[in-house]
Order: sequence, then structure tokens, then C-alpha cells
Amino acid sequence: MKNILNYYYHIIINDNDLERGYFIYNNHHFCLHEYKRSIDEINNLISLNDYMLTRGITNSQIIMNINNEFITQIDNKNYVLVENNTKKEKSIQIPNFLVKELPLLKRNNWDILWSRKIDYIEYQMAHLEKHFPLLNESINYYIGLSENAISYFKMINLENYPLYLSHRRLTKESFNNPLEYVIDYRVRDLAEYLKYLFFYEKMEISGILNFIKRINLNYIDYLLLYTRMLYPSYYFDVYEDIVNNNQEEKRILEVTKFSCKYEKLLYELYLYISRTYNILGIEWINNKFINSQYC
Repeated sequence: MKNILNYYYHIIINDNDLERGYFIYNNHHFCLHEYKRSIDEINNLISLNDYMLTRGITNSQIIMNINNEFITQIDNKNYVLVENNTKKEKSIQIPNFLVKELPLLKRNNWDILWSRKIDYIEYQMAHLEKHFPLLNESINYYIGLSENAISYFKMINLENYPLYLSHRRLTKESFNNPLEYVIDYRVRDLAEYLKYLFFYEKMEISGILNFIKRINLNYIDYLLLYTRMLYPSYYFDVYEDIVNNNQEEKRILEVTKFSCKYEKLLYELYLYISRTYNILGIEWINNKFINSQYC
């Protein structure tokens, strides 16, 4: 990375100054990210960033290299340099920023995207199951959750429902990273952040419900939130890291060991929403907890 910065950006730093791509240069904070999105999307991301600036929203900036290009390709990998102009968030604010039409960034067709992912994973595991016994043992359960989420999403009438600035995944580190931006329904960020709190911050179910109570949501928002919480992105993210050799397979156990407790969260979320709105629950999940302390 040091050589990329030196040659393509004329930034000279020591190895000790570079930590996971992050560094300080001339009192400015930067990060060199490996860019894993479609190359076609970069112009839409920049357009969205510029649009935010016209609305008075200061944001991190994507920096051009010496060739006046935003993407630097080295050894068949793409990199993008981002100058972090905003402070690291101490808390996450759920989006309230309507965005203009940028088709390449839209991710609101959840049923199609999730179905494609399931099809690809099923094909992949047919060839990899002998190499990843722990994944093979758990994958059908999480595919089942995904199918529940897809069916639930298809029941929601979303005609002309507004789209907002959102993130692929939402953490305190990614909040101001323009490479994470997508355009989606408002509760996408809320759901992904709640999953982050549950699995990585180990927040209790009561704390997650209290977090939701502070957000002003309507009936459709709640249906979308419940749908998004059903979808096990937390599992598939780790799955992808494992099959791409970025994590050891045993890392999946840190997710699967919470499966029952997460079902309890889904049940408690259903109860909370149903006190205000008439919604359907997932029968097999609800039946586990109606007459017993399952976990």
C-alpha cells in the first residue's frame, strides 16, 4: 500500500504510519480502501457525494490519482483513496436524507438480490461442502431464514415508497465512507446496525428494543424492519470471508451459537410491533416461544 500511495498519489509515508489502510498525511486523515464494487458504480458514488455537498452535508471525499482516475488498479485489485473529512461517529444516525435517482446504487429489490445470493451459495456449497463442514452443517438453516424474509418482503406494498441514502453495512467505521453508500429503504441501516449491536457489541434484546423505540417508524417501515431483521446478512458476511480464505471456518461458530437467542429477538420484535400494528409473524419462530422459555 505504501508503494501505491507513493507512486499514484505522491504521498510518502512510513510503514509505521499505515494501519489497515488508514494514515495521517499533512494533518489530514485518509484511508486506502480495496474497492470491491462494480467499476461502473464509482461515478454514481461520486455524483451522490457531490449532491450531498450541494445540500450542505460535509462528507468524506474520494481522491483522484495522478492519472485523474478515481480507481487505481494494481495486481488485478482495485483501490480507492478516501480523505476522511468528518469525525468518526460516536453514535449512528438513521438516514433521513432523500436522494436523487442513481440506478446503479439502488438496492431496494431485496427479494431479487436475496434470491440470487441463495442460488449462488447453494451452487457454491455443492462444490465446497467437503472443504467447509461447519458451513455445510449450518447453511440450510440460514437459507431457510432468507426464504422467510423473501416471502415476507413480497407481501409488502411498496409502490412509490421513498428511498434514502443508506449503507451496504452500517458500523461506526463505515458511516462516513462514501464507498459504502447505496440507495434503499430507510430501515436498511437501522436493521443492519441492530444486527451489528447484537452480534458484535453483544447488546441485550431489551437494549435493541429500546433503540427501536427511539426511532419514528410507520407501518411500512416496521414491516421492512422485520423483513430485514429476518434476513441473515450477519451469517452470509462471515460465510463469504471464510470461503474467500479471509477468516478461519470456526469463526462461523461465533454466529451460529446465537441462533436461538436471535430467534428470541425476532419474536420479541414481532410482539413489540404487533402492539401497535397488525402484522404477521413467522409461525415456526413464534411457536417456539409462545408456551416456553426456549433459549
